[in-house]
Amino acid sequence: MSKGIPTSDDIYFRIIHNGVSKKVAIVESYKVSRRKETKTQDAFGEKESVATYSSKTSYELEITRAYATDEAISDGIFLDELEDFEFVIEKPDRTEIYSMCNWNEVSEDGKLKDKVTENMRFTAAKFKRVKK
Repeated sequence: MSKGIPTSDDIYFRIIHNGVSKKVAIVESYKVSRRKETKTQDAFGEKESVATYSSKTSYELEITRAYATDEAISDGIFLDELEDFEFVIEKPDRTEIYSMCNWNEVSEDGKLKDKVTENMRFTAAKFKRVKK
């Protein structure tokens, strides 16, 4: 874990396989969109709503330039085959964990004399923030 701004060593995919946590890819860049469904409460005889309340929260993530770890490659793990995985972001004061993730779109970029990188869009069902 680096001090200050998270680096690609601090942003990664993790899966639990046979009870063992395994880092399968590191990520250079990510974007998170959190959406909360908000509704209004109406009351008979009132012209305006009397309250608001929230319900379901959804987490949409987009990562760019993901690199599979050597261990994942040797174990035959591919990002486009992942289901129910965790996406972890280590920050100086906390760890953010998006869990029960499934991907919506996976693409791959390859350039001459450069590592192949993958890009992915996925949805997480749960979010947990753990303070250090």
